[in-house]
Amino acid sequence: MSKCSTTLLVITFAGLTLTPILRAQTATSNAPGEEAKPDNKWNSVPPIRPWYAGKKSAPAPRRSLSGVWDAAELDGGRQPSGALEHPALLAPRGQGVEGGRPDETGIMRPLHYTSQGLEALKANKPSGPSVRQVPAALANDPVDQCDPIGFPRMELYELRTIELVQTANQVIYLNQFYGNYRVIWTDGRELPKDPEPRWNGYSVGKWVDDYTFVVETVGLNPRSWVDHAGRPHSEDLRVEETFHRVDHDNLELTVKIIDPKMYTEPWLGLSKFPLHLQPADFDLSELICSPIDMQEYNKQVGNAVLAPSEKK
Repeated sequence: MSKCSTTLLVITFAGLTLTPILRAQTATSNAPGEEAKPDNKWNSVPPIRPWYAGKKSAPAPRRSLSGVWDAAELDGGRQPSGALEHPALLAPRGQGVEGGRPDETGIMRPLHYTSQGLEALKANKPSGPSVRQVPAALANDPVDQCDPIGFPRMELYELRTIELVQTANQVIYLNQFYGNYRVIWTDGRELPKDPEPRWNGYSVGKWVDDYTFVVETVGLNPRSWVDHAGRPHSEDLRVEETFHRVDHDNLELTVKIIDPKMYTEPWLGLSKFPLHLQPADFDLSELICSPIDMQEYNKQVGNAVLAPSEKK
């Protein structure tokens, strides 16, 4: 079966699986400024771009990130072809028909790999859509096994709605997709020198001015991917996030990847990516990878799309 057909089947199955949930969520969503109804408090759905585009906002509060922030799909938060600033596509509107290539030669905004990084890239087999995509059943994406998505991939793939909560010594980061959370310490501690690897690493943050918060993260598990295009990282990966509060309703996120073992120079996964503040009573819905559901998916779709000669 062709890669295009494989992709179509995967999308179809996902649509059939999620349709009841999406229908229920859509039925309970509120337009901005609309008062929430008593039966309309759960599984909130963020507004689409036309509802907030051009909206005037009050000034930003000083040194505050707290709130529920949405990365609208139309702004590029889903990132199915790799990190938004470096999609693994040959053209801006590539649909994955480029698949099957051994590396990323010729993509729009290429990354610069070391020899070790290029070797690691070729060992990762993403399901796309991207220049290197393979049929879903031949992919070795750890997320397909319900392994933790890890950091920074939680921001460079399926970035949806997050909640940031500030305490005296921490910023607590809650990510809707896969039910992830992170603790960003703000008590002045230094990053660990020889950390035991974690899927989400070790993070410290500080305010560099009243509206800009910078986070450094190390100690990341090298078994995770950087993004959905299968970009690798080593145990030496260092991620720098910059949260810039533009005004009351808007926040910009920049994500820098620094990994000299894999890349000859640092690169940006996100650059001033817009996040939009949601109402205080916004309820994050549950989006969790369930191994038993993943097994059923592979049974009905993942393995079924392979030709007999491709099955192991």
